[in-house]
Amino acid sequence: MRLHILPLVLACGCATDVASKADVRALQEQVQALRKENTQLLGRLDALERDRPVVAAAPVAASASVVAPVPQPEAASTAPPALTVVKLLPKPAPPPLDVATPVQEPDPSVLEGLDTRQESASSAQSASADQEYQGALEALRTGNVSGAIDRLKRFADTYPRHNKADDALYYAALGELARGEVARSAALLELLVQRYPAGDVVQDAMLKLGEVRVRLRQPAEARAAYAQLVQNFPGTAAAAQAQARLSMLQRNP
Repeated sequence: MRLHILPLVLACGCATDVASKADVRALQEQVQALRKENTQLLGRLDALERDRPVVAAAPVAASASVVAPVPQPEAASTAPPALTVVKLLPKPAPPPLDVATPVQEPDPSVLEGLDTRQESASSAQSASADQEYQGALEALRTGNVSGAIDRLKRFADTYPRHNKADDALYYAALGELARGEVARSAALLELLVQRYPAGDVVQDAMLKLGEVRVRLRQPAEARAAYAQLVQNFPGTAAAAQAQARLSMLQRNP
């Protein structure tokens, strides 16, 4: 600032009398220039004074913006979610059954008649089966071997649950053996052992099967039949005979 030199210039202008008018005029022009410059400086000073609060506040705000902590996102909670109890509504009860409809019971006399007819039919069928079996055996005794074999096999096929069905197959096998049909006899004996493993004549059939296999020159199959008899019926007379025959086959293969 050059404001402090203004009194000195005025004093120099008033004290000397020897300065020329030109110098006075020059000094006056300088004074006017200085006044004008002084006025401009005062205006700028006023403007700076008015702007000082804004300028002073700016660094503070800037500083505050730098120092202010940045909010950090909250850490994800690791706590398990709370359990929610859901109550289920009970199922609606089914509609009650209509028991008002009366139950029609059959007439007891009808039931008795039905049972009587069933028993009669069963008895008649059993009597017919027994008659057929006895007739086939009679034919075998009288020498009608071919007819007896056919009737016995037909009886076993027609009445597979009859208590004489296994006997029919056994006698049919004996009939085939009597006619010299050894292979057919073996097939019937195999069928008997397979179909009636706990039948009345299965032990005799297995002994006869071993014998037939020997006649067919099938020692391995004969030994298998005897070994099966010993294994399935230990301690029986048929098992003892099978063991003796098995030992003989092993000595004379």
